[in-house]
Amino acid sequence: MTVTRTRSDRRRLAVAAVIGHLVVIAGAALLREPTLWFAVGLMGPGLCLCVGAAAVLRRSVGRPGSAAKDLDEREMLLRNRAHYAAFQGICLLMLVDLAYGLYAAEQPDSGSLLSSMTAALFVFGTSLPALWLAWKLPDDDPEDFEGVAPA
Repeated sequence: MTVTRTRSDRRRLAVAAVIGHLVVIAGAALLREPTLWFAVGLMGPGLCLCVGAAAVLRRSVGRPGSAAKDLDEREMLLRNRAHYAAFQGICLLMLVDLAYGLYAAEQPDSGSLLSSMTAALFVFGTSLPALWLAWKLPDDDPEDFEGVAPA
């Protein structure tokens, strides 16, 4: 059995991905001269954690990027709900980015501060559909995997 077939396993991975994203966002907020190396030290492991966990989640939920011809009606509905929820999340993240941009405008290196925060929030936003599906999808039916060799 794969590690991500149960809801609790997918939720643990989703929490790990969110923690990784928050660490990257914290690193982007601290990316200025006195704390530069600390921020880079935060962003490296945080990026590995969030991208690794999000990649496993995308593989396990598999629906956010699927073509419409490969999905049934229920999967289409789930994909559309995930994209709608992610759109709302990205709107909220862009409001956070706007507020940070207003703060960073007074700093001497405002361009690099804002671009690093925008990139961190953008990476977080791209994983929102998979995170939403990982949180909402029920457990897989064990009968669907009878006679299938474990991956």
